[in-house]
Amino acid sequence: MSHLRITIIAAGLLIGTNAVAAYQCPASNTTGGGWTPPECVQMQKPVCADCGTVEAVNTVETEDASGLGAVAGAVAGGVLGNQVGKGKGKTLATVLGAVGGGVAGHYGEKYLRKKTRWDVVVLMEDNTHRTVSFDQAPDYKQGDKVKVSGNSLSRQ
Repeated sequence: MSHLRITIIAAGLLIGTNAVAAYQCPASNTTGGGWTPPECVQMQKPVCADCGTVEAVNTVETEDASGLGAVAGAVAGGVLGNQVGKGKGKTLATVLGAVGGGVAGHYGEKYLRKKTRWDVVVLMEDNTHRTVSFDQAPDYKQGDKVKVSGNSLSRQ
């Protein structure tokens, strides 16, 4: 073989090697079919369906008023207004006492029955989000690697 032919073959191999090295392998969770080069198949890590990273820990306060506080407050306020009022103003005092007592009872019940929960938002490896709720402050923070199992989390 001539030296020129060997040089051309060697140059072709080098160019081919650089072309493969510059190729960007598709993400492992890419859908749509198509051929994937064998070099990329070996590089791709399988997606763990239950694995993810904590994206946020949100505190959520809920008010669980049943209406019982408003009713009890209205009755107590009406009775008090009735006893305080005199003459023709007795009816007005009873009504105002019932309305004021109802409002106070409603807000009092909301305050007393306030609940706090913590929602941990997890960005899964397949780029979906899952939220797991806790009744007490969880020991997870943003960036923690976790595994979601039903409505519970565990560290990876």
